[in-house]
Amino acid sequence: MKLEEWQLKLQVENPVDFVSLARHDFDLSSYLRYHDLSGYFTMLDGPSYENLVKYFWVRAEIYNKHAAKAEEDHMILLHPELKGKSRAEMG
Repeated sequence: MKLEEWQLKLQVENPVDFVSLARHDFDLSSYLRYHDLSGYFTMLDGPSYENLVKYFWVRAEIYNKHAAKAEEDHMILLHPELKGKSRAEMG
């Protein structure tokens, strides 16, 4: 299935919702400041480059190692001259 960038809907989330935790009497801000981790969580909650994520997502190719090996073996059975060549050389 071929996707286009405009077809994707990206959901951006914050890894830790500090406001919700504080609302439920579980405030971590003083703990994070004490251990100097507030900068790390600020970085995680930073901007998401949605266009870049969509660009890479539609161009990603995923291979199943076992299926690729089976396909190579099948091609070698059909065309013995392909033995020893890479996937790119096999076409």
